[in-house]
Amino acid sequence: MKERHARSEQQSQQTYAAWRRWATTHRVAAALLAGIVATHISTVLGLWFGGFGLVRLDWNTANGLVYLPDAAPLAQFLIGGAFHYVDGIVFAVLFAVAVHPQLPWSSSEVGNVLKGLAFGTILAVIALAVLTPLIYAPARDSVAGVFSSNFGWKYILGVFLFHWVYGAHLGLIYSPVSTRDTVD
Repeated sequence: MKERHARSEQQSQQTYAAWRRWATTHRVAAALLAGIVATHISTVLGLWFGGFGLVRLDWNTANGLVYLPDAAPLAQFLIGGAFHYVDGIVFAVLFAVAVHPQLPWSSSEVGNVLKGLAFGTILAVIALAVLTPLIYAPARDSVAGVFSSNFGWKYILGVFLFHWVYGAHLGLIYSPVSTRDTVD
């Protein structure tokens, strides 16, 4: 039994090493895939936040209210969702091309996750300081206040958690190897 577990663990490590080598030579494709997966996981989790005592984050509908303010709720959700996923994918490519190489951590497994979490933190701050007060709150005829404080601490924590989940998955999936790091 221990031998089978050890073989399985070794195969997992070899598979992840092969993925990291592929991500290193196909950075844009890896970023696109990471953007799709990270956006989907964080979006689903955000919709579940209400069940965890936080504010339910429905970025699909929020975007739909901005782009189609007079449309039916289903159209707002679907079209807003399409824009939300495109945003997540574009931000993943931006992360891969411009942000990831500039962050101080190595491109190790842990370093890539830290880079993703840092990027998620930046996105959360932008969402709370700019996007919610200037775009999303007015679309709902509400006032978010400074750093979205009028929506309460549960909203602020939810926005950070949402973007940290996005960033962590981005760093796990977009995990290239730098020239000074090696993967066997």
